[in-house]
Amino acid sequence: MMMHDLLEAALNLAKPMVLKLEKRDRTSERFSEIAEQVAKMLSAAGAVDAKDVARHLEAEFDVWVPQAIVVTNPDDHIPWLDERRSEIDFAYWNRYRTWLGNKFRQNVLEALDETTHQILGLLEDPQRSGSWKNYGMVYGQVQSGKTANYTGLICKAVDAGYRFVVVLTSQHESLRHQTQARLDMEFLGFNSKVTRERDADASAEIGVGKLPMRTSVVCIPVTTQNSDFTTAQFQGSPVNIHEVAVLVVAKKNARILRNLRDWLTPFTEEADGRKLVRDIPMLLIDDEADYASVDTKRPARGATPSDPDHDPTAINKAIRELLELFEKRAYLAYTATPFANIFISDRTEHATYGADLFPRSFMVALEPPSNYCGPEVVFGLEDPNAAEIREPLPIIRVVDDQDDWMPDGHKKGHVPPPRLAASLVEAIDSFVLSTAARRVREREFGEAGGHSTMLIHVTRFTDVQREVARQVAEHLRDLAAVWGDFGREGREAREWMCELWDSDFVETYKEMAGRSDLDGQVGPRVDWRRVEQYIPEVLEDAASNVKQINGTAEDVLDYEASTPVTVVAVGGDKLSRGLTLEGLTVSYYLRASKTYDTLLQMGRWFGYRPGYLDVTRLYTTTELVNYYVHITRANRELMDLTTSIARAKLTPRDIGMRVLDGGPGNLQVTANAKMRSSHAMSLSLAGTRAETLVMRTDEPAMLANSATLDRLIEQILPFDPVPEERAAGAGRRGLLRENVPAQVVLDFLRGFTVSPRVLTARPDNLIPYIEQRLGEDELVRWTVAVTGGTSPERLERPGGVRIPMVRRKTITHARVLDGECEVGVLVSPAHEEIGLPGPAVDRALAMTVDDFRANGRAQGPARASGESLRKVRDPQEGLLMIYPIDPVTSEIGVAAANTPVIGYSIAFPSSANAKPVTYRVNQVFLDRLVRDLDDTVEDED
Repeated sequence: MMMHDLLEAALNLAKPMVLKLEKRDRTSERFSEIAEQVAKMLSAAGAVDAKDVARHLEAEFDVWVPQAIVVTNPDDHIPWLDERRSEIDFAYWNRYRTWLGNKFRQNVLEALDETTHQILGLLEDPQRSGSWKNYGMVYGQVQSGKTANYTGLICKAVDAGYRFVVVLTSQHESLRHQTQARLDMEFLGFNSKVTRERDADASAEIGVGKLPMRTSVVCIPVTTQNSDFTTAQFQGSPVNIHEVAVLVVAKKNARILRNLRDWLTPFTEEADGRKLVRDIPMLLIDDEADYASVDTKRPARGATPSDPDHDPTAINKAIRELLELFEKRAYLAYTATPFANIFISDRTEHATYGADLFPRSFMVALEPPSNYCGPEVVFGLEDPNAAEIREPLPIIRVVDDQDDWMPDGHKKGHVPPPRLAASLVEAIDSFVLSTAARRVREREFGEAGGHSTMLIHVTRFTDVQREVARQVAEHLRDLAAVWGDFGREGREAREWMCELWDSDFVETYKEMAGRSDLDGQVGPRVDWRRVEQYIPEVLEDAASNVKQINGTAEDVLDYEASTPVTVVAVGGDKLSRGLTLEGLTVSYYLRASKTYDTLLQMGRWFGYRPGYLDVTRLYTTTELVNYYVHITRANRELMDLTTSIARAKLTPRDIGMRVLDGGPGNLQVTANAKMRSSHAMSLSLAGTRAETLVMRTDEPAMLANSATLDRLIEQILPFDPVPEERAAGAGRRGLLRENVPAQVVLDFLRGFTVSPRVLTARPDNLIPYIEQRLGEDELVRWTVAVTGGTSPERLERPGGVRIPMVRRKTITHARVLDGECEVGVLVSPAHEEIGLPGPAVDRALAMTVDDFRANGRAQGPARASGESLRKVRDPQEGLLMIYPIDPVTSEIGVAAANTPVIGYSIAFPSSANAKPVTYRVNQVFLDRLVRDLDDTVEDED
């Protein structure tokens, strides 16, 4: 038996054994035991590497899917699904689930079933009599599986009795086509561009249609892969909505939505003084709901959006008119960037257009599975469940040579010079190497196969995109032409590619293969000899498949063929909203949007990269990395806020109100800036952790902060050392003192200089809160930790202080902007335990275990979460942690040599008495982070 065949045989034996285990028992230890067992069973056929088997099992089963976070408004909602569930024939869903069995990991499939059941139950019972309306929203991360979620929901909704389903996509036909094609494949089971009659042509059966299904419900599309709901569709569709269920996949286009409305008019009847479609429950799925759907038109001075004279934007009006046509209707928004949606007025009830699209009935936040590679993983932001600090992924390559070729702010008529930017040449060649490595893994190890795509997004102008595509194709053809040549050009090309492989891919693999948090996402090691063999065929495939994806080009991304494709996609906004790039491996992205929402949506490189994460690359600018970090942190704050609202059993309206009032963390800055509202905000720090993730690196600030730290050390030295058993392992390397008076901490904060980009952790925010709590006999004593790290450099001070400095990787990749640097994580996971007695840490760990179990996670936590530790800390005690970072080993360019870059963090205990503190956001912060939010563009693709 060949190695690959043996591994496959071992997995065929092992997987049924894992499936018999309870979820809580699917742990790394059990996977290893099973792997050893099957290796012995197959020993007569050949040597099976049990570690390889265990690694595949972990990739397949050890995927944690957090439970959805749900915020509901029980008003006018009647629970129904649990009572009706046994009588519903879930034929469409069961067929879809069977089909997904070969694509999704078992845990993910189980979670999808649970989540879609939960969302279906939040909608109204389609059999509920009378008139009703339901407005909800589901949000999750970019490329994390929202389409699979709403496809599963559509299956279940039609099974349960929803008869008219509308899916709204972006304004681009290619996106609508892709959504229609996916629903043909995964819901209808036949090709809508061939026939609308399921049994009329067996050859039209695709995807789920090849699986058996018996149901009394027949769903017919009135749109096809070739056609939106155009005038021809409007005039010629013979479908009777009273006889069959109907699926419509339409662009967000006011004219098309009016066509659909007018087509429905003959099915209406007079009721309560208006025309209504009676007894046909309607479900409208609004994909990318923050885009085009929101009414952005300001009411007249003194008016409100509910005034009869207020005229909403055309698409918003058309969606609301379509909803108002149905007696029974449910509107469900799906988005990865919900900021605009939560600020829709929740009180609008227009006489003609009805309610605005605020998710007044419920909000569901979907945390992605643990194998999702999102911005928090890419940029190395904090993982609250990690046992160690999570470093940024070494897959980002900073671009700084683009100005001559594609200058920022170029105009429509820009003609890029014929020589590509060197960084783009490297990115294209990296794509060739990445795809070749994936083919080695697929054909020799049985993994990491499938489509392979490169994204090039450098301009919004279609004419410029056309020239970029021409130059890229020319480079690939030239490289293919000389590859087999044994002359100078061929030799130089092979030497360059070999050097790029050794210096980049080999080193990156070494760094990522040893990381425990990337199990299943990094494939087996491959050597240059094997990769080199596949380069000619990759070059041939890629050179003939450079696509322009924009509003004028006729190219399409066709991933529907059974043979995997290798494609280079050159485009603009069509690549940034909803369009799926299968097997995205290398991205070259320069274009900076002016809005956070658009930027996050453009991050198509986030998603799932099983077995090939180490060969993915993101080529972009430092500025864009900074933008993405801030967007990600804002999204995390919103997710945390939603969690707290859900636990408090409040309503969706409270999320928007809390953000406007100044919710926890940095979120309110983004939201308030979008709303152009006052910069005055309020904040309670009880139970939170404030930290300076952005730190000053200019010489005056560094020297001043170093002097402030010296004074702090001098003041705390006389106080009691924290005993080793309460030092969380930090005592041997750091300076830890307890029972320090609050005044010492206040003096330190008053003398510290922070970056203008620091918000919550600014001293002028922290000091009023500490003083407020002192007035109520809280935060009167402090544990102060000047933490030590692993740097060979020492922080040496009088009194025998000799502390090894801390090392932290900067998000900005050693590029210091305006005298600042930014890290993804400052606090080591164990450090919030400093000063706490063992029983308190045990209680916090038990609380964390309970949270894990409630979230359905089998693998136990490595340690207590920071949130739990802050709950058990005495309200009279605060924790100040100082991090002297070695700028040399952390590769931070600084002006003050031999002086540490200093950051700090404060863990505030929970308090039942704490009140919000009002403060004003620094205008520099707003100017730096937000820019002009009127993202008006011309001649977009």
